[in-house]
Amino acid sequence: MGETNAVLNLPRGVVWLVDDAEETVTDEELMRLPPVDPALSSPLRRTRCLARAFPDRVDSWRSHEPTNIRDPGPDTANFPNSPYTLPRGGIYLETTPMVWTGASRPSQPASWNWEYLLRLGVTDRFEFRLFSNGLTASQANYGQQAFVGIAPLILDAKVHLWGEKPEYILPGAGIELYVQTDWASPQLQSGTQPGVAMLFSNSLPWDIELEWNIGLGSTNGPQSGSLIYQETLQFSFTKPITDDFQIFVQGLVNGSSLPRFASSTVLGGGFVRYMGRRTVLFASYNAGVETGGPPAVIQVGGAAAF
Repeated sequence: MGETNAVLNLPRGVVWLVDDAEETVTDEELMRLPPVDPALSSPLRRTRCLARAFPDRVDSWRSHEPTNIRDPGPDTANFPNSPYTLPRGGIYLETTPMVWTGASRPSQPASWNWEYLLRLGVTDRFEFRLFSNGLTASQANYGQQAFVGIAPLILDAKVHLWGEKPEYILPGAGIELYVQTDWASPQLQSGTQPGVAMLFSNSLPWDIELEWNIGLGSTNGPQSGSLIYQETLQFSFTKPITDDFQIFVQGLVNGSSLPRFASSTVLGGGFVRYMGRRTVLFASYNAGVETGGPPAVIQVGGAAAF
């Protein structure tokens, strides 16, 4: 049995520390010491605070790495959400100031909204999020009056379950749970509506990434205070063209992972352009493919990592 000095690095980012670095101890004695979360020594103060508030004995070293908005990428660039979460202490602000939805018969007027998503990595596997369709302007159409208001705030949490295991054809997986609140302008209030989605990601040949979500969303029922639940599906195929530029095709059935669009079937495509390690721009053009769906949904936005 050999002797070693004060620090022993072990798999999965776990480190054992000894108070007195002058002493030598055996490997067996080190193994009996409690593990120390590496995020406690992160260069970011907020990460160290989160490590103290939410202990995680097997936290990885992601909290020490420089911020990189590519890992993971923005969730609002396309319809599905990634199963991967921000590192502890990581903050993303994703905003789409241009979301234009064309009018569809018989009762959906054309509208514009400025959506946003604020993300905080609480641990390397748990992410707290605030989402809203934001400032919304609806045109007068089919007997409805025009209005401008603030869309409901949505409280959201995402948990990363496991990474992709290609040798077993097992996708990376996560789960997302959200509650749409009634904190909104009167014209846009629709009661408290919960939802849940399973998030998956697969690496395909030719460097294509498939992201797909299946979930259960809710809308108001015919009776006051009642809810109707319906299955939702979202998917995207993303192909990098250069290190900084990607294109994708996407679709959804019965709504997106978050309440961003009315229940319909929509197909489209777009691009993602990374501007260094901290910022990204994205845009897409989409259209409904069934009667009553929107003739066009245009999105232009971006995101920043802090």
